[in-house]
Amino acid sequence: MSPLSARASSKGNRKSLLPQRSSVLEEGELDDYDFYSSDHLDKIFDVVIEIQEEYDKKRLEDIKLQQSQKADQEKVPKALLNPEVQRQIKKQKVYKPYFLVTLTVIQVIIMFLELGINWVKLGTPIDLNTENFNIMLGPSTSVLIHFGARWVPCMRSGFENESISCIDGVDPYMNVTVNSQVFGICKLSDLCGMGMAENTVPNQWWRFITPIFLHAGIIHIITNLLFQIRVGFQMERDFGTLRIFIIYSICGIAGFMFGAEYTIQTPSVGCSGSLYGLIACLLLDLLLNWKLLIKPVKELFKMLFVIIISLGVGFLPFVDNFAHVGGFVTGLITGLIFLPSIKFNLKDRIIKKTITIISIPVLVIIMSYLIISFYSSDARRCEWCKYANCLPINGWCDDMI
Repeated sequence: MSPLSARASSKGNRKSLLPQRSSVLEEGELDDYDFYSSDHLDKIFDVVIEIQEEYDKKRLEDIKLQQSQKADQEKVPKALLNPEVQRQIKKQKVYKPYFLVTLTVIQVIIMFLELGINWVKLGTPIDLNTENFNIMLGPSTSVLIHFGARWVPCMRSGFENESISCIDGVDPYMNVTVNSQVFGICKLSDLCGMGMAENTVPNQWWRFITPIFLHAGIIHIITNLLFQIRVGFQMERDFGTLRIFIIYSICGIAGFMFGAEYTIQTPSVGCSGSLYGLIACLLLDLLLNWKLLIKPVKELFKMLFVIIISLGVGFLPFVDNFAHVGGFVTGLITGLIFLPSIKFNLKDRIIKKTITIISIPVLVIIMSYLIISFYSSDARRCEWCKYANCLPINGWCDDMI
């Protein structure tokens, strides 16, 4: 029997090979050769078995690794496996949130100044007047106006000859009696402050900008800054300081312009219009990069829920829901212009570039319309619109036009 057939046989058959091996040795060819000994064959077969077991173990590990990689690939969106998409993602920079950090500090300082001035004027940092109680736990209306709240009578002509009722903290120059009730009448220059001279046409256009730095009270600034710090800071890290500065500023100004069309006699403050612009950018970022998300529908519903809840806050005093809507719409347009996005292929690149080019004149038209409409003689008089901005309780909507 050949050596190959001997190695293929079982241990029992190996013993039958010994006589043949002996006969070969008797012929004197290899007297000292014991290759076919039982112990030697056992060792050979043990080594073969160990090698086979090691091979099977290694192959099993490779199979498990392949299955794990396949499972991971199934969890990761296919778009992320695209080398071009991976290249674009790797090129993205991480920025420092210089703009929003600085702005947040300024907003907090101004809030303390508001409370301090209110303390000097009325003897308390928070307006505790039972008739005009500031639900936001902040200063009186007069302090907010003097600090630069958006209040239309201080911003354009048409109000300089009107008799305006005094508000807390402003002394009247005359009193009038209506139905046995005495009302103080104030000069517009005294109400507006900020350098307005008596008997001049109001033109404090900067009140579209200054309210972004103001807040109606402690509750107001806490809610806004929680979102600004938690979400806004990260957005500035992702998109860059210059982009966020432009979007934040345009949305805040446009929001107050839009609100001025409908809430003429109501002072408005806060950075909510700007923050709604950032929310719009988040929504836009989700839609533009839909293919990169594992569960985009879930993320969309979460964002819509936040938007709806935030709109409810706009019914409180000094908070302008129209500014929210204006900031949100403007945020969508500015986001299309300034936000970076992943281009998944040539067709996607062309579509997104085209949308960006179209959005630029659209933004210019909207801003121009808001400016022209505000300064035109035709003021918006919408009786029911005020209920989209306030709840008809505690007299919150009584003074709104």
